[in-house]
Amino acid sequence: MTLQRPRIATLEAFIIDTFTNVGTDGTEVPVDKADQIGGAGTYGIIGARIFLPPSRLAMIVDYTPETLPASMKAQLESYGTDMWAWRERHDGAGTTRAVNRYNGQVRGFEYLSVPLLLTPRALLDTDFQSPLPDWLHLVSYPARADQVIQDIAAMSAEIDGGWQPGLVWEPEPPSCVPENLALISKLTRQVDIISPNHTEALQMFDRALSSENELVPVLEWAARSLVAFRPRIGAVIRAGPLGCCYALTSELVRTPSPHPASRKVSNPGTPSHVQPVYWAPAFWHPDMPGYKTKVVDPTGAGNAFMGGLMAALDEGKDMHEAVVWANVAASFVIEQDGLPTIKTILGREVWNGDYPWERVENLKRRMKM
Repeated sequence: MTLQRPRIATLEAFIIDTFTNVGTDGTEVPVDKADQIGGAGTYGIIGARIFLPPSRLAMIVDYTPETLPASMKAQLESYGTDMWAWRERHDGAGTTRAVNRYNGQVRGFEYLSVPLLLTPRALLDTDFQSPLPDWLHLVSYPARADQVIQDIAAMSAEIDGGWQPGLVWEPEPPSCVPENLALISKLTRQVDIISPNHTEALQMFDRALSSENELVPVLEWAARSLVAFRPRIGAVIRAGPLGCCYALTSELVRTPSPHPASRKVSNPGTPSHVQPVYWAPAFWHPDMPGYKTKVVDPTGAGNAFMGGLMAALDEGKDMHEAVVWANVAASFVIEQDGLPTIKTILGREVWNGDYPWERVENLKRRMKM
């Protein structure tokens, strides 16, 4: 008898996305773009699926048959049938829908129907409960993150042998504000990875840039500041075409890193400057040939990054390797509107016509790993 290996799970939702444009006069008009599969959970689990088989993945999809197009369900199942737990809703709300409003380069987001927020206990009513997942992906406000952490602790006390999954946390963008820092710091000690994107990190620490030249040093300072909150593994800041910067708790320096503006009066030889911060480039970099044709839509890339990161960590890789997998996962998501395509050719999975493992090796060569 073969024992089922624990899965990687997301606690985030499946969403049907629709799109509008907002003109300079405030008028909202539909976009000539079909509704598409969305949701942080969907992109996160597909990011992990790029590297792992369906039997290693888990996502709950809340829906009703009359509000979920058959084509969307078929597309999800094309990635594997046993990675989804289909849970029919009976609250009258239907499959969760949301509108993405584009006003120039600014994207607004609003739910059109009531979402169901998943908890770890929801896994107990699915085939994913034996064994429970090894890793959980969470995108949430601090209050929900706190509740998830409490639920895990309570479930662990109820289960023979306990349960201590790895937890990767993307704080919800509106919660990344200075007044939440104390709570974010407290919660970060109980997660493995905290990962805002670069805009959210700047917002969290109330940092405005006077020039683009400040971006890299300020993000490095932010990574040092986040890792000082002591996540179990580290802090990762997703930085779009720059890739990501990250710092590891195992290398934490006791003296806090100074604010960049104060460096001119600091002694660069003090311990506050020796906390290592690493960079891993995006697979599709603006200087690469074909970049403009390859990068179509960044929606969901950050969530896919987190899925790729979890996949690598679950396979026993260290963070230096895991961020490579993460950046490769994001590279497939940005190449089209919606999710990437998958085919099997001569026994090998091909995503968007390319092999993920070849991209991993390509990126590692560029990084001289």
